[in-house]
Amino acid sequence: MLVEMPRPLVEHPRTGIHKRAQGLKPEEVGAGGTLFLCRHAEVENPREILYGRLPRFGLTRFGLEQAAQLADLLAHQNLSQIYVSPLLRARQTARAIHARYPELKLRFDRNLLEVHTSYDGRPLSEIGDFNFYEPLAHPADETIEMVRDRVLKFVHRVMRQHKGQKIAAVSHGDVVTILHAHFLGLPMQLASLRLPNFYPERASVTRYDFPPEGFTGNVDRVQISYFEPPFPEKAW
Repeated sequence: MLVEMPRPLVEHPRTGIHKRAQGLKPEEVGAGGTLFLCRHAEVENPREILYGRLPRFGLTRFGLEQAAQLADLLAHQNLSQIYVSPLLRARQTARAIHARYPELKLRFDRNLLEVHTSYDGRPLSEIGDFNFYEPLAHPADETIEMVRDRVLKFVHRVMRQHKGQKIAAVSHGDVVTILHAHFLGLPMQLASLRLPNFYPERASVTRYDFPPEGFTGNVDRVQISYFEPPFPEKAW
């Protein structure tokens, strides 16, 4: 299915699908606050299973290096809060950021958790070219809309609580992708998530700059930018 993209877009060399805020003066972009939504770094998974929400899946040595690069990128952003999914791989990524901001407290939030799916624990070799959503593996699994609603709940709450401030959050690939699709005005369906080069890399950061009023349902007024390791010398 061809998904019509909103305009105007800012082209990124890999992902290509990001946008400028509309109807704002340059000084108004981010005046209502900024969210740096990060994907966790590379995970140690020697059994090659879908680890999902399973415990004790931490970062590889390379993943720890990625997390350090991500922390370096955010080190001069004057963050006021750091939120994180409770899962180990997200916590380890967030700790690298926290090391640059030792005065802050890591705040765990279950709305940043990985997608709930009954595929957890299955060997990747058995699953093949699967997706979580169409169809659901089990009626109790999360839909795209359910993931969107809980991550939007998180964003709405923290951007209201910390209006005008800069916030970092560490979450998981599908969560990051679904929020990105929402703020681009894309349909909440699998075709949107599988647009070419759309899925975020590990240890990447998607930046949301909110207008002066802060969190808004008008996605056109939210500016999106994206960076992934190896990060450019001056990302923003």
